Amino acid sequence: MSSTEPDPVAWTALDAGAVVVAADGSEVGNVKEVAGDEEADIFDGLVVTHSRFGSSHYIPSERVKGIWPDRVETDLTPEEAGSLPSYDEPKVTTWHADEGGGFGARLRRAGKDRFRRRR
Repeated sequence: MSSTEPDPVAWTALDAGAVVVAADGSEVGNVKEVAGDEEADIFDGLVVTHSRFGSSHYIPSERVKGIWPDRVETDLTPEEAGSLPSYDEPKVTTWHADEGGGFGARLRRAGKDRFRRRR
């Protein structure tokens, strides 16, 4: 007996834009980003967008129950999916290699940023 449904895949093989569904099969959104550490093979969660909500939302990995290349199944109820907190991208610290990397240079950069002074 053969099945036409593809086999589940690892989180690293998930396609951007894959459909994300709640436990009842209703659509929750589409994968915008996958959060994790590929080198350590640690899957943290999904950033999901849905046109109805207009923003990105985060689904932690423990709520993901199955991954296929174009589909993710969760254990969320539709109500839980609708009330997921908005996902705000983390702030990125810019490193200026030309300014040196010592402790003193980092303190000077921090002081400049804080007091908005230039040397």
